[in-house]
Amino acid sequence: DVDWLHGSAEALLTVTNLLIAYGFKTAMTTGDSTSQPPVLKFSALGIAGLVAVLAATGTGTFGLEAHAPFMFGVGDLGAGVVSGLGLAKEPANALSIPTWAIHFSSVFEWIFAMGLVWQYAEYTGNPKWKGLTWGMLPLHASGVAACTYHFFYNSPDLSFLVALQAGLTCLGNTTIMLAALRIALSNGWQFSDLNPFKPKEEPAAGESGPAAASVTSVTDGGDDSVLLLAKLSALTVVSAYAVKYGELALSLPFQPNAFAACLMVAAPPALLTLNYLRKDQDWHS
Repeated sequence: DVDWLHGSAEALLTVTNLLIAYGFKTAMTTGDSTSQPPVLKFSALGIAGLVAVLAATGTGTFGLEAHAPFMFGVGDLGAGVVSGLGLAKEPANALSIPTWAIHFSSVFEWIFAMGLVWQYAEYTGNPKWKGLTWGMLPLHASGVAACTYHFFYNSPDLSFLVALQAGLTCLGNTTIMLAALRIALSNGWQFSDLNPFKPKEEPAAGESGPAAASVTSVTDGGDDSVLLLAKLSALTVVSAYAVKYGELALSLPFQPNAFAACLMVAAPPALLTLNYLRKDQDWHS
């Protein structure tokens, strides 16, 4: 319900997702899956530091109240405009446009990152990477659960969505860990490598390490990064406005319905599942 803190925290997730997508995109277009520009690391640390400072000083120093909008609510329509459109009045805890945009951005970026991981599996010829895409699915469902809860203005009648989101996050963290383990083992990693005192083995001539799944064929299989970012930004803004003000024309958000909420949480992950099952069948055929 604390919009300015909510949006700031969600921004950390957005930055993380962007870095993940950038890493896989770079690996497929340059063939380099190890190096990264230092500016990315410092930018991420800087944003994390700013969010931490804002969280610590937002109330005492800047006088931000509980429902103060994130980024001063830039883009929000005034109450007079909303009323003039014949829409219902928003509750005090309604998300601002910037906070909705951050939520949609995180969801869309995660879906994009899942697709890049799947492509990386095909570029490297290592199907274990596809397991990482499947492992990312519960975390996508977790994000959808959060958005669904906000769609109903965080109604106490649907508080089970909070527990559901936490459970899906825990499940997703576990499935990603297992998927990463399978990838590491396929690349020659062994549990004995956890031993900090184990002597390091020099790679054989012509090898750079145990990268059995290194990129063997690299092409640029997608749009230019700037164009992709523009598409993502446009989709994010349109979605934020459509949900924030479109739901005011409906009665559903003001009459919490557990069945409808469960359908809203289940539908997007189900569609993604069907999409990747189809892709897997096409790949095998």
